[in-house]
Amino acid sequence: MRIQLRNTLLFTFLLSGTWAFSQTDAFRSESLELLKKGEAAKALEKMNKAVSIAPEQGENWLVLGKVHIAMNDRKTALKDFRKADSLKLATGDFYLNYGVALFDNGNSKEAFPLFEKGIKADPKNYELYYNRALAWIELERLDDAMNDLNTTIELKNDFTDAYLQRAMLSFEDEHFKFCIKDCDQVLALNPNSSEGYFYRGMANGSSGNHAAAIKDFDKALEMNPKNDEALCRRGAAKMLSGNKKGACIDWKKAVELGNDEAQQYLEVNCTAE
Repeated sequence: MRIQLRNTLLFTFLLSGTWAFSQTDAFRSESLELLKKGEAAKALEKMNKAVSIAPEQGENWLVLGKVHIAMNDRKTALKDFRKADSLKLATGDFYLNYGVALFDNGNSKEAFPLFEKGIKADPKNYELYYNRALAWIELERLDDAMNDLNTTIELKNDFTDAYLQRAMLSFEDEHFKFCIKDCDQVLALNPNSSEGYFYRGMANGSSGNHAAAIKDFDKALEMNPKNDEALCRRGAAKMLSGNKKGACIDWKKAVELGNDEAQQYLEVNCTAE
């Protein structure tokens, strides 16, 4: 009887453990689906239940952290991720989300080693390379950032943000042809990218192709009329193309939007306007 009783208790224990895993798996899946629909509050209810059933499961704390990020509560998300870390969760997805939460809270130095660990755990995860590139940029390690952006695009060749970031770095390095090429790719993937047009305009203007730059700034402003930087740069391109009146109009609009550089151009070039 004692042996039978012990076996019954063991079976009941194992069954309850299996139920807990099955139930929390379901809650996590439902929560992630709710997040896709933008229903973070409902997702939070699911994950609070999951954590109450199985607080020892690191995956529950990871998804709870994702929910809190969706609710713009990154401080609480960090607490969730730290809990998952204390439970020895070591997946690429965990390191990615933990690192992003730290980075968004201004802790880029703390985020960087998490991206490193994530890449070791999941070397094909393009988001890890992309976010490590952003951390490199924050640390002013631009060559390392470029390498990670190259890897990101190799792994995900339709990732618009990676092309845009690489275009921005190319512009900073005065590699204008590469910048234009990546902006072309951005606009092929997303024809409504105001930033794609803006940086292509910057690169075209810096290459001396002012007519093309003006067209790009026209498109950028069509999508974002309050882009004071685009107004300022279009004004410069117009001035260099011989259209002083048009330049002064753009600079005046840019000044109204608070652009200090346009104010200087206006004072130097448009005193009689």
